[in-house]
Amino acid sequence: MTDLPADDIRTKARVIVAWVGEDDELAHVERAALALARTSGARVILYDHDAASSFSDPVPNEMGSEGEEQLFGDPLSDQELVKLGVEPMARKVAAARADGLDAWGWLATGHGTDELVAYGRRHGADLLLLPAELQEPGLADKLKGETADKAAEEAADGVAVLLVDGAGRAEVAAGRL
Repeated sequence: MTDLPADDIRTKARVIVAWVGEDDELAHVERAALALARTSGARVILYDHDAASSFSDPVPNEMGSEGEEQLFGDPLSDQELVKLGVEPMARKVAAARADGLDAWGWLATGHGTDELVAYGRRHGADLLLLPAELQEPGLADKLKGETADKAAEEAADGVAVLLVDGAGRAEVAAGRL
């Protein structure tokens, strides 16, 4: 397994999807994703796992008002995130774009790392970044299906999964960089 500072990892990934949140608790994952995107020229999608709700979708869908789902892209630009009322995520995407990156955001519509893997597959992701903390998830994370093992299992055929710890060190949980 690779256990290097994320800044030292080289990848040929063209699309990177990173498990982040609106606050800075997972800033280490965001920093690693942006660094990898910067060195590889990849598109980076900041996947806001905090947005998932059992009661409603964070992004308008076909169940909303007629045509409303067509107002937003997938992934979402910083301007679209502002329209959806998710300013903290919009600021992260805007800052990455201002730094010259092809950065986007997405608001998770379901719980679990399998949702991240499915989203990544739909967008041609070669690399998924998760916090290493999900290697030893708490009870709430386990119940929501938010585990590194589940992501590695789901991504086993073709998508690499990189776990990033709080110090910015990374290890490959599945696939190849």
